[in-house]
Amino acid sequence: MPGAWFETIFDERYPELFGPLEGNAEREVEEILGLLAVPPGSAVEDLGCGRGRHSIPLARRGYVVTGVDLSDKMLGIARARALREGVSVEWLREDMRVFRRPGAFDLCLSLFTSFGFFNDRENQRVLDNVGVSLKEGGILLLDLRNAGKGLSRLEDWDQTIEVPSGTLWMSVRFNRRTMRATAEHVLTRQDGIRISSAFDVRVYSMDELGMMLGKAGMRVKNFFGSLSGDPFTDESGRMVIVSSKE
Repeated sequence: MPGAWFETIFDERYPELFGPLEGNAEREVEEILGLLAVPPGSAVEDLGCGRGRHSIPLARRGYVVTGVDLSDKMLGIARARALREGVSVEWLREDMRVFRRPGAFDLCLSLFTSFGFFNDRENQRVLDNVGVSLKEGGILLLDLRNAGKGLSRLEDWDQTIEVPSGTLWMSVRFNRRTMRATAEHVLTRQDGIRISSAFDVRVYSMDELGMMLGKAGMRVKNFFGSLSGDPFTDESGRMVIVSSKE
């Protein structure tokens, strides 16, 4: 029987299906460090680290990085890149609903909508684990799709874009009862081969996230419309929430 979508989507298809949508990781790391001013030498947890796009640049800048992900394939890519570049990162294959390391981290990063995969109880458990794993005064940065934008209109949409390997069709559908967004990506490669994947995430409002973070022992300090610190509005593409452990 096939596993849950988050157990199967992060495989060799992922770079082709989602790579064109990813930002420049080096620039994003610079933006994050400018936003948070966390000093080199700090312990950083990259939760849902994937291929190590952010873990490796952080480690190169002198941070002590632990990359946590459930996908063996993504971690294998990350390990190979870190080895090629001579960068030291602790890579852990762990489920974010389970992994916790009490009082270990100065900063936890959850980037590119790596939160909301599960049901409400399990999503709360992820934040609880982060709260336990942060040091006192430690920071969590959540980088999510702008839920305010989605919740205000709940628009289904389809888009087709040209990417280096072919034509990528993307579809998003909102379930107004469960407040989840289901997305499907289909890539038609230049050689005619089609590959696809589908996923769904819980779309939370700012108020909901504030309450969940409070239950996990954290308090929202600020929120932005991008990793570069743009003001947050309903039209922002991202919802970046910065909270700290009290």
